Amino acid sequence: MLAAAGVWFGFRANKIRQIRRAVEVAVVDVLSPAEFERHIAALLTRDGCLQVRVVGGRGDGGVDVLARTPGMARIAVQCKHYPGRAVGPSAVRDFNGCAWTDHGADVALLVTSGRFTSAAADFGRRHRIQMVDRELLARWMVGEQILPGIRAPWRRRTDALPASEEAPR
Repeated sequence: MLAAAGVWFGFRANKIRQIRRAVEVAVVDVLSPAEFERHIAALLTRDGCLQVRVVGGRGDGGVDVLARTPGMARIAVQCKHYPGRAVGPSAVRDFNGCAWTDHGADVALLVTSGRFTSAAADFGRRHRIQMVDRELLARWMVGEQILPGIRAPWRRRTDALPASEEAPR
């Protein structure tokens, strides 16, 4: 009887976590592309990254956010705000070409509010690009660690977006 109650409570807790993630990530659907970039910058800041800058827009060189890990590794981020569609391999190839070479990234992070096609995900894996789709973004937003070597704070949320184009440091 006690084991059955434990299973039921475990199932219920898991269901609550799933609902919380779905609600959290639904918030990004109403953001503009620029607000989405600032939201990703705010998540990096929350997780302890330094020198976080939103650089997206015309002439961004294929990168929307630049940051440093606490160990000073350089992070280049490309944001694709596509809630209802998939990111294809051409976008991943373009980012691959500029993240490593043009921006000298140690970590290349491609974040979408949607999903990746299987070809895009495969290309990203082969080229060491950290691919963050809608599901992983939801887990990141509720405080789960998704970046290697960067510890996400437990149970802290990013409710507000930075007011300026540059995230707080």
